[in-house]
Amino acid sequence: FKDDPGVDLLSILYDHDIDPEFPAEVMKEAEAIPQEVLPEEMEGRTDLTEDITVTIDGDDSKDFDDAVSVVKDGDGWILKVSIADVSHYVTQNSALDEEALKRGTSSYVIDKVVPMLPQLLSNGICSLNPHVIRLTNTCEMKVEKNGAVSDFKLYPSFIRSAERMTYRNVNKMLAGDKETLEQYAHIAKLIEDLRDCADAIRARRVAEGAIDFASDE
Repeated sequence: FKDDPGVDLLSILYDHDIDPEFPAEVMKEAEAIPQEVLPEEMEGRTDLTEDITVTIDGDDSKDFDDAVSVVKDGDGWILKVSIADVSHYVTQNSALDEEALKRGTSSYVIDKVVPMLPQLLSNGICSLNPHVIRLTNTCEMKVEKNGAVSDFKLYPSFIRSAERMTYRNVNKMLAGDKETLEQYAHIAKLIEDLRDCADAIRARRVAEGAIDFASDE
C-alpha cells in the first residue's frame, strides 16, 4: 500500500533499477559458502595472523574490506595493506559475480544500504571482522624516512584483525585522550607508527606537488 512505511524508499530504489532483494540462485550460492575460513583455504598463503593488524572505518560501517599494519624498520617502516580476497568466494561468471556486475556498487539511500553482494558475504566471510581469520591479498611496502616507497611485494595472505577501529577513536588516541588510550593500549604503538608513516608519505606527496581538492563548499 502506498502509505505503508518504507514504500517511498522502495519506490526510489525501483526508480533507479536497484533491487533490494537478491535472486534465489544468488542467495543459494551465498548460503553454500562457509562462514569461517577452512584450513585448506589457508594453504599457499602467507600467515599474517601474528602481525598486529587493524581496520579503520567510519562509525556506521558494517563491512571492512581493508586492514593495515606497520612496524618500524630502521629509519623507515614496513607497511602492509591487506584487502579482503572477495574473488576467492565470488568466482568468475558465477551467479554472485553476474549479480555484482549488474549492481556495480552498493547503494546508500537515506538510512538503508542495498549491498552489491549478499550480507552473508559483505558483512560476513568477506569482511575483515576483528578477532577472526580472513583471506586477504597483501601489498607489503618498504617506506623510507622521506616517505618514498623503495620496495614492495604482493602476495595472497590471511590475517586476524586485532580491532575494528573508527576514525573518531583513532583521532582521539592521537589527540591523547586518556580513556581511549587505555581502552586500546595494546595497539597504541601501532597507531603512533601508522601516523608517523602516513605523515612521511603525505609530506612527500605535497613536496612533489600533490593537490588537495577538498573544500568547504
